[in-house]
Amino acid sequence: MKKRIITLLLGSLTPLLASPERGKEVYMQICFTCHGPQLDGGIGPSLVDPFWKHGSSPQAILDAIDNGIEGTEMIGYKNVFPEADRLALRDFILSEQEGLRGMVRSIYPGAPFKNKPLSLEIANGVESVSQTALPENWISVERNTDGVLRASATAYIREPGDYRFVTNRAGRTVIYFDGKVVYTADEKSPKTSDQSEVLKLEPGTYEVEILHEEKRAHSYRFNGSLSGPKGKRFPLAGRSLEGNVPKFIIAGPKAKVARKWIDGLPPRTLLCILPNKVIVAYNAEDGSLLKAWHSAEINQTPSLPDRSQQPSAMKGEEIGELAKSDEAPEDYQFLSYEVSGPEVLIHYHAAGQSQTLVIAPEGEQSYTITTKSF
Repeated sequence: MKKRIITLLLGSLTPLLASPERGKEVYMQICFTCHGPQLDGGIGPSLVDPFWKHGSSPQAILDAIDNGIEGTEMIGYKNVFPEADRLALRDFILSEQEGLRGMVRSIYPGAPFKNKPLSLEIANGVESVSQTALPENWISVERNTDGVLRASATAYIREPGDYRFVTNRAGRTVIYFDGKVVYTADEKSPKTSDQSEVLKLEPGTYEVEILHEEKRAHSYRFNGSLSGPKGKRFPLAGRSLEGNVPKFIIAGPKAKVARKWIDGLPPRTLLCILPNKVIVAYNAEDGSLLKAWHSAEINQTPSLPDRSQQPSAMKGEEIGELAKSDEAPEDYQFLSYEVSGPEVLIHYHAAGQSQTLVIAPEGEQSYTITTKSF
């Protein structure tokens, strides 16, 4: 029997949430200073990677927005924004997702599946031994587990194209996609008997179910991925937290802006990293310069194990006298920032007009500040 490669044209049963524009407006008002303009993290965690410590379901995200996260700087906004704005914010965050989210791992007794194909029909008729929500897609089983693993998740697809599941063929595996079997593999059978369907997907959300059984004498981690267009690959087996971001943020040929929690600095601080290894701390709350360092880098290793629950550390020699800049007036309003070659441009509104503060490197251990009005 030849390996089957079947092409399906699928539309999402649950379309991506519509009209997230208002949610983006709210995000750029209250969220981006901690979670980053691209939702990729800063003082707070990334909102677009596979790790969701407090849950990635629509309800879990809304709960975090409404009630905040105890022990962190994340406050609740239930009494700050109307419900429509909070829902719009949640929908905007969901619209930016890509890959598998909301994964739940269940273990079923192995006896009902003995000498039978893995199937949802059998699993749905058997009570699971355990059920665990996984904060990231780390599908693993302890040593001597007597049973079949089931992982349920939602796949968020943003780019149309061809997608396909791939595994390392350990044990036997069946993958359902929106209720249809799209992948099967059994290491005891020839590869030609495997089923691997090409999925032509449109942007939307899809339900994924993975059934897997492997040798019980050892612990194992399920190894697989969902591959997509342009080389995209979404691992089904998760990744370590320390692998998500570099441990140190260092200067490069172009300027950078980091949003990391540094002890003693306010939460809306922009850390402007210049190519000459000078780092300038700018307070986006009131437009003031806070501190500056030369020969500097940011050590974010302390924040990694707890997912940004501990401050990162600044390494460098503090510059005693800060560069002079016009004091921001009382009507100062931060707008945005961007990088232009070696310079950091900070856009704000004050004194009835739009202005830009330019932070640029000077020599090996200093920087300059200039202001442009428009």
